[in-house]
Amino acid sequence: MTVITSHQAGLPHLDIHTLSEDWALAQALDSTWQALADSLNMPAAAWRDASGKRMYGAVTALTTWFDLQTPLAEDAIFTAETALIAIRKPHALSETRFIAGGQAKAVVRLLTTFVRRDLAGSNKKLSKVRDVWTAEDHAPEVIDALLEQHHLAKSAPVDAPEAMQHPVVQIRDFNAAGLFYFKNFVAVAKAAEWCANRAAPPRLNAARACYYFANVDDGEVIHARVDRQGDATTTVLEAATGQRLMLSRATTPLVQITVQP
Repeated sequence: MTVITSHQAGLPHLDIHTLSEDWALAQALDSTWQALADSLNMPAAAWRDASGKRMYGAVTALTTWFDLQTPLAEDAIFTAETALIAIRKPHALSETRFIAGGQAKAVVRLLTTFVRRDLAGSNKKLSKVRDVWTAEDHAPEVIDALLEQHHLAKSAPVDAPEAMQHPVVQIRDFNAAGLFYFKNFVAVAKAAEWCANRAAPPRLNAARACYYFANVDDGEVIHARVDRQGDATTTVLEAATGQRLMLSRATTPLVQITVQP
């Protein structure tokens, strides 16, 4: 199944240079959940494990690519085309291509995992759900490779100074599932990267790989550390305890930004 949506680029879809990473991630997951719902033959609101607990398709890892050389322009007509390209239950890998004029302007891949909350009101303990989804596996080796990268990223050393702190505010940061929304972790990383490089010529994300390890509760503080070596930027988000929440590795070249008059 391929989920296709059509759009006209306007303020919600664009950032200071091209297609907004924040909007692209939200659209990609929305379409991914539609594809997952089709594979389960039930709408997302009805996803429950065998014991009746609500389950969610949570993002475990992602990659993005953006065309910074020929950016998406205001009023451009484009499509977002999403398909599940690999399944190894309870994991699925989706790919969303954002296409304008026959050319891809961005590509988002999301590795999702079906999970449930084990303790009501807390985001500290989530468990994988394996007992409901019956879709056939395909290209499982692709997901195995991503899970290995995820495992290595959890303990990969990052020697970098703190660039920013982000106080967690539920009304702003959480989604309808009561979890810190996956794209908001990326937004925190992106803001920290900009803060760490504010005094230098602007750099934007051309490609990013993110790995997620834990969620947070309302009132916590996320600490962002950023290490930039040339065009390579590594950002780690941590809880106050030092627990790693997310690791991002991005290619961030210098970009000439044109400010509208």
